[in-house]
Amino acid sequence: MRNRATSRRTLASYVPSHAFAPRARGVLEGLGYRIVPVTTQGRFSDDRWEPDLRIVDERHLEKLPDENYLPRTPVIVLTGGRPKAVQDPRVIGCVERPAEVGALYPLLQKALEPTPRRSVRAPTFLPARCTRADRRWTGAVLSLSREGCLFRTLEAMPPGLELNLIFPLPLGRMVSTRARVLRQHGDRVAMAFAHPPAQSSRAIDEYVESRLALL
Repeated sequence: MRNRATSRRTLASYVPSHAFAPRARGVLEGLGYRIVPVTTQGRFSDDRWEPDLRIVDERHLEKLPDENYLPRTPVIVLTGGRPKAVQDPRVIGCVERPAEVGALYPLLQKALEPTPRRSVRAPTFLPARCTRADRRWTGAVLSLSREGCLFRTLEAMPPGLELNLIFPLPLGRMVSTRARVLRQHGDRVAMAFAHPPAQSSRAIDEYVESRLALL
């Protein structure tokens, strides 16, 4: 079953496929964002269709169709380096090429979703354990992002509790990070990671993106 955004969104892409990082398009498709190259729908000047958002290279921003009505279609600009100041009111952000999921996703969420998230998450089922002093909780990570997870356990875990969380990823990688309990509902506990090591963050990003690309 595909992991979708709140509703299916259409993104008009005015850039070549290599302007996206590897797997980025597959991950976004898995999240419910349908990326349509304009070559299949129309050229720059074609204003007969209305995508939810446009992605364009900084060198071709002025070629987009004029929009004199409100609300205007939001635009993400891909740049070749340090982004320049952009005066176009439609532009919601600039992302360096090749565009990574981690940079595109929060902009898409802020522009298109009623309850935006800051980072992508994927459904999982990973055995995990939490420790604090002489206490220990065992369970499983049911969903995962670089900022936190949903942990399943039969034991009570009060909000505000800080602990160590350990769980494995494929290829022998182990994630160990501090986490804080946000809330518990039944056997589901929402946790936020507290400054995970850079190596763990990279491993989580790679795992989450690979999961979403396959959904």
